[in-house]
Amino acid sequence: MSNAIKYWREHHRPFISQKELAEKINIDRPTLSKIENPDIPIDPDEVLAEKIARILGVLVTDILRRPSENE
Repeated sequence: MSNAIKYWREHHRPFISQKELAEKINIDRPTLSKIENPDIPIDPDEVLAEKIARILGVLVTDILRRPSENE
């Protein structure tokens, strides 16, 4: 999930930084950085995942996986 959140955050228009997203979901930026880091096995809980999806304008299932290059 971590790379999917980063992917959708970076492809959001207008661009949304880690700091901006963290503020909108009421967590600190280092925590969001850890969630986005594929080497740290931290996934957001269901409520946080729903908040992230809503802010990024995608479905919760979209943030569970990064789209392939063909999509």
